[in-house]
Amino acid sequence: MESGDVELAVNAALHGLKDMDALTGFDRQQVLIRTANSILARKERLTEELIAETGMIRRQAEFEIERASNILRLYAGEVLHLQGEAPTLDADARGKTHHGYSFRVPVGVVAAISAFNNPLVLLSHKLGPSIAAGNSVVFKPASLTPLAAVEVCHLLIESGLPSNAINVLTGNGETLGPALAGNPHVRVVTFTGGREAGEQITRVAGVKRLLMELGSNCPNIVTSGADLDLALAKIVSAAYSYQGQNCLHAQRILVQDMVYEEFKQRFTDLASKLKMGDPKSASTDIGPMISEAAAKRVEEWVNEALQVGAKLLLGGRRSAAFYEPTLLEDVPPETRVVSKEIFGPVSVLIRFSDITEAIDIANSTEYGLQAAIFTPSIDEALHALKNLQFGTVMINECTDFRVDMMPFGGFKGSGLGREGVGHSIEAMTEIKMAVYNLGA
Repeated sequence: MESGDVELAVNAALHGLKDMDALTGFDRQQVLIRTANSILARKERLTEELIAETGMIRRQAEFEIERASNILRLYAGEVLHLQGEAPTLDADARGKTHHGYSFRVPVGVVAAISAFNNPLVLLSHKLGPSIAAGNSVVFKPASLTPLAAVEVCHLLIESGLPSNAINVLTGNGETLGPALAGNPHVRVVTFTGGREAGEQITRVAGVKRLLMELGSNCPNIVTSGADLDLALAKIVSAAYSYQGQNCLHAQRILVQDMVYEEFKQRFTDLASKLKMGDPKSASTDIGPMISEAAAKRVEEWVNEALQVGAKLLLGGRRSAAFYEPTLLEDVPPETRVVSKEIFGPVSVLIRFSDITEAIDIANSTEYGLQAAIFTPSIDEALHALKNLQFGTVMINECTDFRVDMMPFGGFKGSGLGREGVGHSIEAMTEIKMAVYNLGA
């Protein structure tokens, strides 16, 4: 599709607002609940589509479907919470004879632009609150992974959503994204993707609300007193699940001096046991990356680090779109594998002496999505919570943890606003105030 198709889609969505206005809150609830049920009923088919499109391993694809269904169900419940308030207007002398209350109304047309790594979860976190609030949507799935997402959009219509209320644009995001974000009839842009694309959207969006999740290079801190069994199990998973193509990926692993060598040895032993292969196989732990080009980019970044003195502890080899789980140490901080978001199965070990140094290293990034610290010390935990410049700080949990009720989003270059059940829906409504002069 070309950028001219954006006008057609937005115009259809404007008509869709009238159709959405005819639906009651109960109707919108039922659309989301029926769609959630339909997703589970098609679990086998959608699983195969996700594996084929993304390279996601089977158990992750199955979990993706279950989670997407649950997210839509949770947003259906949020229709009950679209509430206002009744301020005491006579607390001001001018309001002596006045009574008023506020209520929430749909904001209008929502532009939802999604990424490839979790096609159905991201869709659900964007379309769920849009529909629950009564908006219409123009949805742009990732160009590499549109099929399963488009099928769910069809399920929404089959479940009773007006056809004009969901409009899908497939194609080149570099063309369609800015055209969609800059359209004056779009009132909210909810975007998940890279920081450069996010910055482009902010430049063209104009006066509208932006919900933007722009990634990170999450730090996981392991102190000398940490439960290493717990930390290792959590961080190895966070480093390599989804082939590292995850904004919560444990990219930087900060380990205190006293346990550094033990952690390194045990980490490499665990990670070396991960099985790379056919994502359709139930026994596979690591599948292919989204494309060979993505794997080549990761290969380039790793080789760049090795050329300036980094030490390879594990992996480091590519075969077509497969890239081995990789671990590096002694990496100069200015290299891209440390300073940028690699979005691949590569992690960097960093040694630190005390908690102050660890926090300084963790904060030395343009990102600020999630950080983690493993420690038995409440003092260290509270110190980290206060001083880490991240939207979420995990205590004795890895950065790759999210439940869908959390306010999800970050500081600095990691984005704007918060996603999550009960949070993004607020950005997709306007507050309207009614005031009555009872003394007139």
